[in-house]
Amino acid sequence: MKHVFYSESTVKTMSINELKVQILESVGGLDQTQSKKVLDYIRRVVRSRRDHEDYHNFKRRAMEEIQVAIDNNGDPQPA
Repeated sequence: MKHVFYSESTVKTMSINELKVQILESVGGLDQTQSKKVLDYIRRVVRSRRDHEDYHNFKRRAMEEIQVAIDNNGDPQPA
């Protein structure tokens, strides 16, 4: 099986379709156990990225609410 690794700068310049083709070519030769491991890894990465984005969205909203409270002299809702 051929393993191909790309630098971050190379990946940034590749289109989404090119990346998909490269992934499909890479996983085409995997057996069922290897395929399951790859799929599990991808799921963890996607879940972790989503959790990371949720955290940052929550933090951003909290900071906005804190700023509104400060701007309104401690009153969380504008009068």
